[in-house]
Amino acid sequence: MKTESTVAFGLFTTLRLCASLLLFAHSVSEGADRPNIILILADDQGWNALSIRADPDNPASGSSYFKTPKLANLAKEGMRFSQAYSPAPTCSPTRHSIQFGRSPASLRIWGADGIKNWDALAGESLANVIAKARPEYTCAHFGKWHIGKSPEALGYQVNDGGNGNRVGNTKNPKDPKLIFSLSRKSIEFMETQTRAGKPFFLQVSHYANHLKYQGLRETIKKYETEHADKATEYHKDPLWAAMNENLDTGIGMILDKLQELNIADKTYVFYTADNGYESKRDFKKTVAQRGFYKAFPQRSHKYHVSEGGIRVPFIVRGPGIQPGSHSTSPVVGTDLFPTVLSLIGAAEKIPARVEGADLSGHLKSGGEKAIERKDPFLVFKFSKPRPPHDIAIVQQEYKLIKDLDTGESFLFNLKTDIGESKDLSEEKPELARQLNQRMTEYFARFGWDESRIKSHNASKRKK
Repeated sequence: MKTESTVAFGLFTTLRLCASLLLFAHSVSEGADRPNIILILADDQGWNALSIRADPDNPASGSSYFKTPKLANLAKEGMRFSQAYSPAPTCSPTRHSIQFGRSPASLRIWGADGIKNWDALAGESLANVIAKARPEYTCAHFGKWHIGKSPEALGYQVNDGGNGNRVGNTKNPKDPKLIFSLSRKSIEFMETQTRAGKPFFLQVSHYANHLKYQGLRETIKKYETEHADKATEYHKDPLWAAMNENLDTGIGMILDKLQELNIADKTYVFYTADNGYESKRDFKKTVAQRGFYKAFPQRSHKYHVSEGGIRVPFIVRGPGIQPGSHSTSPVVGTDLFPTVLSLIGAAEKIPARVEGADLSGHLKSGGEKAIERKDPFLVFKFSKPRPPHDIAIVQQEYKLIKDLDTGESFLFNLKTDIGESKDLSEEKPELARQLNQRMTEYFARFGWDESRIKSHNASKRKK
C-alpha cells in the first residue's frame, strides 16, 4: 500500500518534471523565434567593387566591369550604406575591432603589434557575449581569422581553426581562394542548426580578394572575351574580376540555402570588407602625392587612411529592413557588435567598453532614425615601424587627415570631394582645429600620441 508521503513525493516529482518540460519547451520556442545572424567579411574589397552602386546617385560607386549579381540582389533586398568604413586600413586590426566593437586604438593596437592583456578582453568578445546573453545560440566561424587568440577562446563553438593571414590559395582549380568550400562548410552548419531548431550566429571570413589572386578559368576567360569591352581605366584585370565574381557566387550559395531552408525571413545578413583594395604603389608617397587606382574616384588603397583604404561596401538585409533602402550616414565595422546584440534581444548585455553604435533602429526605420554614438566621430590610424604614418577623423561629411611623416594636415568635404583633392584648412581653420583637437584627445585616452612617430622619425634621420 502506498503511503501518503509516497503519493505526495510522486506528485511532486511529476509536477517538477512537467515544469521542467514546460520551461524546456518555452526555451526551444523562444530560441526558434529569435533571428539568425550571418556576417560575411570580404578581404581587400574596395568601396566600388560591386556591380550595384554603393550610392544610387553616384555612378562611380559601383563597377560596370565587375559582375556581382548576388550581392546586387542582397542590396536591393536590404539597406546599403554609401559612407561605410572598415575600422582600419589593414586586415588584422579590423578583425580584432569587429570582435570587440572597439577601434584598434581603444584595443591598443598601434600598428603591427597585437593586443596586450588578452585575459581582460576575451570575455567581452562578440561570440562570448552572445553565449552568455543568449545561450540558445550557437556561434560559428569559418575562413580567415588573423586574430591573436583562437576562435574557441573568443566563443566560436564551431570553427575551422585559427587560420592566420593565409591567402587561401589552393591547388584545386574548381575552388579558388577556398570560396566554395567555405560556403559548403557554412551551409552544412546552417542545415544542422535549422534541423535542431536553434538560432545561430555565423561569421564567414573569405580569403578573396587577398593576394595571390585566383579565379575559375572559365570566369577569367569570360572577362578576357565577352566582358572585355566593359573594362575601364581602373577596372580592367580579368583575373581580379573573375575572383571577385567567384566570391559573389560563393556568397550566393549561402543566400540560396537560406531560401531553401525557409529561414531567409528570420535571418539578418551583414556584408562588408576588412579594408580597401590591395596595392603597395603609394608606400613612399605622402598624403598629398597619393594617386588613384581601383578605388577611383577615391584616393589610394589599403595601408592608408585615405578614402580608398578605409571606405568599403556595407549591406544589411533582414526582418524589418526596407528593401532597396540607402543610407548616407557614416558607419564602421565596430558597429556590428552592438547591432547584433540588439537584434537578438540582448542590448542590455553590450559591454560598457564597446564603442560601436547600435544600427538596428536606423536599419528598421529606413534610415530615418539617427545613429547615436558615444563619440560623434570616427577615428582611424595606420602606423608601422616604417612610413606611412597616418591618422584621420571623420565627422559626418568632413574629414581631417594628418600625415605624421610630413606634419601636414588636410581638411576635406567628402560629400563634394570624395577624391580628397581640395584642402579646406585655410577656408575653415576653426573646424580643422576642432577636429584635430578631438582626434588628439581621443588617442590620448588610450595612451598614444604623435610623439611616438616623431621620435621614431628623428632617430631615423640621425642614422
